Amino acid sequence: MRYRRTAAGIAAAVLTAGLSSCAGASEETTTTAATTPAVTVEVNTETLAPEEAETMDDVADLLKDEELENKTIKWFSFYDPFNATESGNTKSLSLELFERKYGGRIEYIPTTWNQRFTDLSTNILGGTGIDFIPGGDLDSYPKGVPNGQFQAFDRYVDFNDGLWSNVRELNDQFGLNGSHYIMCTQATANEVVFYNRQTIESQGFEDPAELLDKGEWTLSKFREMLTAYVDPEAEQYGLDGWFNEKPIMLSCGVAPVELKDGRLVSNLYDERLEGVMDFMYSLNQTGLVLDKSLFDWTVHPEFIVEGKELFYISGMYAAEGAPEIWTIQFGDPEDVMFVPIPRDENADEYYLTAGLEAFMLCKGAGNPEGTARFMECILASNFDESAQEIADRKRRDDYGWTDDMIEMRHRITEMTAEHPMYSIHTGCPSDMYDLLDSGETGIRAAFYGHDWPSVREGLAPAVDILVDEFNKALDES
Repeated sequence: MRYRRTAAGIAAAVLTAGLSSCAGASEETTTTAATTPAVTVEVNTETLAPEEAETMDDVADLLKDEELENKTIKWFSFYDPFNATESGNTKSLSLELFERKYGGRIEYIPTTWNQRFTDLSTNILGGTGIDFIPGGDLDSYPKGVPNGQFQAFDRYVDFNDGLWSNVRELNDQFGLNGSHYIMCTQATANEVVFYNRQTIESQGFEDPAELLDKGEWTLSKFREMLTAYVDPEAEQYGLDGWFNEKPIMLSCGVAPVELKDGRLVSNLYDERLEGVMDFMYSLNQTGLVLDKSLFDWTVHPEFIVEGKELFYISGMYAAEGAPEIWTIQFGDPEDVMFVPIPRDENADEYYLTAGLEAFMLCKGAGNPEGTARFMECILASNFDESAQEIADRKRRDDYGWTDDMIEMRHRITEMTAEHPMYSIHTGCPSDMYDLLDSGETGIRAAFYGHDWPSVREGLAPAVDILVDEFNKALDES
């Protein structure tokens, strides 16, 4: 079965803001575009061809025949990827299925990025009956479980069911003490390496897509190309982007902390992690990463189209929007391409950082049954080949993607699904997150010129204590 990554249509203003956010920003202040989790591709059903509308009915037949007593589910977030909005977002395919099969509707309860956790607690205590929130960022999981914000959803789904069986292993990966608290609907491709084929050709380099075909797209080749290209005096810069550290780090196949058998564990002394940290340290020390301090702490994807930058790491959402916006950043569609993060030759497999399409069932949810049925609408739209064809049509017609880009997207998604990598530290208690995510004392430090062994010696003892405290709190919750 072919997996696919789904993404929200991103408005021009949001995309631009995401590409120009401050380098020193914390997760609490980064822009929506930079932090929006994967969601179902939004399809305007009024523009569907008759055969596509018929396909929708066929997909609906995959869903349970059940009458919902309560047809409204409440979605709480700082964005609404499901309902049609005045800003131009169209109704999602999953909501279309929910309406057709169950007569369901989604009530959007808005919040802001900065206030989302405070507002969530207020609503839970006030008995608002909020049903579900985004979970794909992993910024509230696992810490929200011992905090009493979420409830397990096992009683509302059947993992032996055809739809849920597709993602049973994925959900088990995030289990806590034998229960499932995060509703994972698919592992998705996350960060990729954008480049311009004209620049690659002008330097006499082999196209990274062709290197991938030959199994030679590796971290060593990546560094070799950067080394040959970078020349600041000639305005030739190497690697750019806000999201470089985590995908390169996770290519080694181990995360700094992870959930294992329902418990949080630290991997800070793992040799694989040390090896990739040394690689990132070398990129810094040899000047292969764009020095953002020279550009008012901004990223410059437009350097790609100008031939002044070799690689730019970002999510594929950077090109999933109006073509008149993303082509300014990267170039004409015929010249723009992306490939997965290079393979770490020291790893036993090809590991890729994964996005996670996932949701959290809130404590005191007013309609958990309806929420579970809607999750199955998302699953149906994700795994039906005909529904995927509709999504590909949108990328081709609305985003201006070439067939090569669409094919590469599918390929990367399939590769990601084989060995998906996540860094659970984003959802750890704030004390642990602040330590781990730091550019001076944490996992970003090597990328900013601090050698990993020295950083680790100060980091590991504190993380061990915090891991033990979390596991104890989990036992007592």
